Amino acid sequence: MSIALWKNHPHAPKPGVRLCQLEEISDGSGREFVFGPDKNQFKLVVFRLNKSAWGYINVCPHFWLPLNAKPEKFLICGPGRVMCSFHSAIFRFEDGLCVDGPAKGGKLDSVPVEVKKDHSVIVGND
Repeated sequence: MSIALWKNHPHAPKPGVRLCQLEEISDGSGREFVFGPDKNQFKLVVFRLNKSAWGYINVCPHFWLPLNAKPEKFLICGPGRVMCSFHSAIFRFEDGLCVDGPAKGGKLDSVPVEVKKDHSVIVGND
């Protein structure tokens, strides 16, 4: 069982918070959600593939930088794969595992999300 460290961030969204409708995230891509003030923001990225969605803290474990260099601009490198914009580490959507690059074997920090029957994406419980 993993420890949900993301919950300790003072601006992390609470379970049940509605993020968006699934179709508001381009299929095969990601969308960033930002919570809190500029100096202490909690950044969440949700990746979508078909009717599934996965959430992670938007931080690459290699150098603790965000995965995207520009807002809403994620480097998608194949179905269900995202590349860190800064050091080219490649992560799988479905489990956050780094499959290539300098963070190989590392993982993105998961934030549970759920797709409800009405297709809304919400923060889930662990």
